[in-house]
Formats: sequence, structure tokens, C-alpha cells
Amino acid sequence: MDWLVRKKLYIYYTLLHTLGFYILLYFWKSNDVVNTTGENLFVLAAPLTSSIILLFVYRRQKTNRNYLWLFFSLGCFFNFMVTLTSRYFLQKELLSFEWNHLFYIIQIVCFVMAFIYKIQTKDVNRNLIKFTFDTSIIMTAAIAFSWHFIMHDILTQNLFIGIPIGDLILLFGALIFYFDFGKLSLSNIVILSSLLIQVIADSSYLIFTIMNIPFSESLFLPLWSLSPLLMGIAGTLAISNEDVSPVKKNKTLRDSITLRLLLPYISVILLFMVMTFYTHDSKSLMIGSAAAFLLLMVRHIIASFENQTLLGKYHELTEELELKIGERTEELSFKNQQLLSAARKMKHMAYHDVLSGLPNRRMFLERLKTAMDEAKRNHYKLAVIFIDLDRFKNINDTLGHEFGDLLLKHVTKEMAKSVRKIDTISRQGGDEFTVLLNRIRTEEDVIPLVERIRSIVAKPITIQGQELHVSMSIGIAFYPSDGKNTEELMKNADMAMYRAKEEGRDNYKFFTMDMNKSISRKMALENGLRKALKNNEFVLNYQPQVSLQTGEIVGVEALLRWNTMEAGMVSPNQFIPVAEESGLIIPIGEWVLKSACMQGKAWHDNGQSALKIAVNLSPVQFLHENLVEMVIKALKTSGFNPNYLELEITEGVAFTDAEAAIKKMQTLRDLGVRISIDDFGTGYSSLMYLKRFPINTLKIPKPFIQDIMGGQKDKALVETIIYIGHSLGLSVIAEGIESNDQLLFLREHHCDVVQGDLYSKPLTVMQVSALIENKTPAKIS
Repeated sequence: MDWLVRKKLYIYYTLLHTLGFYILLYFWKSNDVVNTTGENLFVLAAPLTSSIILLFVYRRQKTNRNYLWLFFSLGCFFNFMVTLTSRYFLQKELLSFEWNHLFYIIQIVCFVMAFIYKIQTKDVNRNLIKFTFDTSIIMTAAIAFSWHFIMHDILTQNLFIGIPIGDLILLFGALIFYFDFGKLSLSNIVILSSLLIQVIADSSYLIFTIMNIPFSESLFLPLWSLSPLLMGIAGTLAISNEDVSPVKKNKTLRDSITLRLLLPYISVILLFMVMTFYTHDSKSLMIGSAAAFLLLMVRHIIASFENQTLLGKYHELTEELELKIGERTEELSFKNQQLLSAARKMKHMAYHDVLSGLPNRRMFLERLKTAMDEAKRNHYKLAVIFIDLDRFKNINDTLGHEFGDLLLKHVTKEMAKSVRKIDTISRQGGDEFTVLLNRIRTEEDVIPLVERIRSIVAKPITIQGQELHVSMSIGIAFYPSDGKNTEELMKNADMAMYRAKEEGRDNYKFFTMDMNKSISRKMALENGLRKALKNNEFVLNYQPQVSLQTGEIVGVEALLRWNTMEAGMVSPNQFIPVAEESGLIIPIGEWVLKSACMQGKAWHDNGQSALKIAVNLSPVQFLHENLVEMVIKALKTSGFNPNYLELEITEGVAFTDAEAAIKKMQTLRDLGVRISIDDFGTGYSSLMYLKRFPINTLKIPKPFIQDIMGGQKDKALVETIIYIGHSLGLSVIAEGIESNDQLLFLREHHCDVVQGDLYSKPLTVMQVSALIENKTPAKIS
């Protein structure tokens, strides 16, 4: 059965037991047999039942209070034994020490053990001094009352003194549970009630007996039964943990504290009042009053010392708290300063370049927007200048980024000196700078400032003992003529700067609408190139290469053509630079290589097994890291014999980084692919590297061939190239042959192969196939 149910049943039993006891005493008081039998059953059942209940509580409860219920259970059991051994259940002759007296003493001892156990547990009030004095004052008053009204007469009449002494002990126990107000639970309240009922019943009975006041002994029997029954209810409440509800607990606690503080005073006042009105033989009352008053005074003195100590601790804690608050305030102030400093640094970093300390693009755009608004209101102009250091990448690559950073700092410092205070100079990133010139009256006002900026790099700059030659490309755009908003103005100034680079660098250009058209044309070409790959708009034409010894076609050069769906054929001179600049030359070049190899394979399969296929490699394509893999993929996909694939590399890219070029060329030669140096003699040729290059062919460029009949120097150059090529064991090809005189000159000087319009213009695949089948290089106009 659940303990909640048992608790309710036991409470109902207690109520019925007490009510039934009084009903028995009232209705059957004239029937001695029924009355006596009923009294015996009720008086014996109460302590026995409570003893059993409390024993169950002891065995079930797992807290540190379980031994408390064991001692209470034993106390109730010996209460049962007291009742059982009494000769008439109400012992009228208490003259001698008998068994019921022994059991009563044992009962009190069990309760004393419970009280001691209670004091030793954490449930007892921690303020031991106040508890001691409060209980001492109340107990002094109680002893004085008990001695004056009860114990003095019991001793004079030789009666059993244990009962009043036991009541005082029980009262002490009640005070223990009462002063434990920190745990004001229903269980404690019921224990307190049980003990007080026992004390009140015993004291009243003894007083009535000593004073010979007529009364019915049966009047106290229900109270003596109720006391152990309440003790059992307290045990069931402890099991179910039914404390005072949280809502009422605080109010009950405050009321209990108030009464606890007043109770010692009430007891002393009550003792003085009884002593005043009861003058007969009041010596014991006077002694008790004096003792209680003395204890009360000592309590006040100790409390005063404690208050002084607490006040001192309060002041110490207050000072410590103020000190900590001051320290914390100072710490928070320091932290706040740090946060403000960090915020200022973050704001500076958000609006300034780390390397140069100049305003960055974000700050420049904000100032430009403000300046444009002001210029619009005041009807004046402003200028945006884009500055780029020419060939700055070469300095980084050759001397290192540290040199580059030092150069940027030097240029930044000098440029900052060249502008006015109302102007703004900004680093956009890398080697690009922008300048905002405010309040410009005429466009000519900008030129002196631009010249001052250019003069910074007019002479060589020395960085850590290293002399650096630097130039600037500058673009200029004006508000409002060249742009109505920041984006448009910045774009146009940037466009003017790139035009300055295209026209040889180391100069400045003002923005014009023609630049915009040129950029638009480039953008249109770039967009068209992206679509061309998807739409298969590219085609390959082939120009025959003819042997001067046999007159037969020994090879063809693949030439890329773009046949747009909208505008028809586009010249390679227009779209190849755009493809290289945008990076689209890589996928386009891969397509050319793959298509040329597949067509070469088709011609070989058709019987022309000795025909070579020459493919031009863009400088961007040759420098690409995946070039070799691209060639391998094209050969593998097409199945074309690599010995008949000749890759043409411009002289300029071959000599830019000769060592890297040699390594890559050798890798291609290991595949069996032939290498040709295109436009030989137009760049910075090095004979030292030329002999190391793993190449097969030199190609004489068209400009040399065009002038051989009119200039002695050109004849000498062509003769020298042919001689060098043959001396190094290389084949020599001349391109751009347009006249018989050129052909005769080349034949006389033993040039190996020629190509040009004299023999054939670039042809389609079908035209080349037909020409090869005819076996003779007929001229096709």
C-alpha cells in the first residue's frame, strides 16, 4: 500500500480514535464494565499502533533522520508498557517505585536519545548560543513553575517525582523542535504538538491531584492517547515529505521567528506576574525569576557583542565590497578603453590599406561620393586618377615581394607629398593607386599634378642599394563629363589607364568615348568567344608548306578562323588578343590542337602518311602548366602520330625564361613532337640558348621575306638565318612568299620549305585534300 494512502488512513484512525474515546467516556460512563474495557483498549491501542508505525518509518526512510523515528518508536512502545503494567491504568497511589515507573523512565530516556540525535543532526539551529540561552530562560521559568506548583508538593507527599521531571524533559524536546524553524515542516509541528499535549496532560493531572481539585481521571485519558498517535502521524508526514507549501512557508517562517524572539521575554514576564500575584511561599518563583532575568541579561550582553561583531564584519564587508567595486570599475574602465581603442583600430583597418597606411577602396569611394555631391551643389569639377606602376610584377618576381613592398611605400610617401590637403590618395590593391582631385576649375589644372606624380619615378629609385627603373601608366576621368556616379567614373578612369598601357606605358591618357567603344567591342568579342566554343563557330583552315627540292606539299599549318553567326568571319588579329587577355585561349587552343590532330589522322589514314601538321601555340598556352597533358590528351584521343605534329612557339616566349622553356620543350620532344621557333629574329634571340633548344625548325618571318628584293640588309639577314639553321642541323621554313623573285632567292640559298600566297592561301579541309590528291602545288587564287 502506498504511504500516501497509509498516511491518510492513519490520520482518519487518529480522529476516530480520539472522537470514539470521548464518545465512550460520555455515553458509557455509568456502565463500569464497558467503560473500563473500552478505556483499556483505547489507552493500549494508541501507543502500540504509533510504535509500529514509527518502526516502519525508521525502516523505510533513507535520510539522516531515520534513527530519530527509531527512538520515538521505542518511546511509544515503553509508553505502552507503562500503561500495561499500571494496576488500574490510572495509577492513583504513586508511593513506591514499581514496574510502570521503570518503563516510564525508559520511555523518557528514549525521548532524550531522540532529542540528542536531533541536536547532532544538521536539522538543529546553527546559532547554538542563542538557542542555549533561549531554551535556558524558558526552561528556568518552567522549572520554577513546576517546582512551585508540582514538584515541591510531590516531594513532601513522597510521590513519584519522575513524571514532572519527564515533563520538563519533554518540554525541552518541544523547544528543540520549535526552534528548528529553518525546517518548519508539518512533521516538526505535529511532533511539537504531541510533546506539548503530553506535558499539558501530565501537569494538569498532577496539579489537580496535588490540590485535591475534584475531577474525573478519564478526562485526561484521550489526551494521553492522542500524544503517541500524533507522533505516528509525524512519521507518516516525514515519509511523504509534506512540508509547508512554498506560498505559505515564508509567512509562517516570519511568524515563527517573531514568536521565537518573544517567547523568552513572555516566559520571564509571566513568571514575574505569577510571583507578584501569588505571594504565598514564592521563594522558588523569586529564585526562578532572578535566574531567568540574569540569563536574559547575559543573553542581551552576548547578543550585543555579537551585534558589534556582525556590525564590524558588515563594515569590513562593505569596505571590501567598495574596494572590489572600485577595482571592478577601474577594470571595466580599462576594458572599455581597450574596446574603444580596438574599435578605433578596427575602423582604421576597415578604411585604410595595411601596407601603405593610405585610405583603401572603401574609404575612397565614400569620399568620392561626398565630393561628387558637393561638386554638384557648387557647380565645379573633380577628377579621378588611376595610377599603375609599369612592370611591377617583374620587380616582385626578380627581387622578391619585400623589395616590392618597400618600393610601394616609397612611392606612396612621395605621392602623398604631391597632392593637396583637400585631395585623397588611395591604394586600390597591388600596384594600383587612385587620386581624388577636388575643386577642379578646368581639365588643364590636372596636368601639373600628374606631372609631379610622374616625376616621382622619372629618375631611378634606390631601394637597399638596388637601383630600380619604374614608370607609371595613368588614366584620368572627370566629373561630371566622364561619369555621373562613382562606379562609372572609376571604370572610365581605369579604362583610360589601360589605354595608356596599350600605347607604350609611361604616359597618361584622358578618358574619351572612343575608349568606351573599344572596351565595349572587347567585351562583346569576349562574350562571343565564350559562346563560340559552345556553338562550334570555330573552324580550321590549312596553308600548305611546300618543299623547294621536290615541289611537293610536305605539311600544312593549321590556322584558326571564327565564323560568327551574327557578323560572319572575324579576323584573328581582332579576337586572338582578346582570347589571350581573358584566358579563353586555353580552351580554344586545346580545341585547335585536338581538331588538327584528328584531321591529320584522317589524312594519314587516307594515304598521306608523311604529311606534317603545324599548330601555333599562344604564349599564354605555352606557359600554361597543363600544356604537356593537353598535348598527350589530343594525341591519345585522335591517335595521330606525334612525329608528324609540329608545335610552333614564338621566339619571345621561348627566350623569356629560357631554362623553363628548354625543360618543357624537351618533355614535348620526348613524346616525339617536333618543335619550331616561329618569327625567328624578331625578338631577343640568344645563340647560346638557341643551340640548347631541342627544336627541329626555324621559321623566317614574313617581314624579312617582303624586303629581301629591295634591301641588302634583309637579304643578309635571311641568308644568315638559313646558314645558322643548317649549321645547327635544323630545317628552315620561310613564310609569306608572294613573288617568284622571292622564291628564286630562297631556292638559291637552299631554304628547305616555303609557304605563302604564291603557292596557296589558307584552304578548307576539302580544298587541301583535293590539292594533295593532284600531287602538284597548283596556285589557287
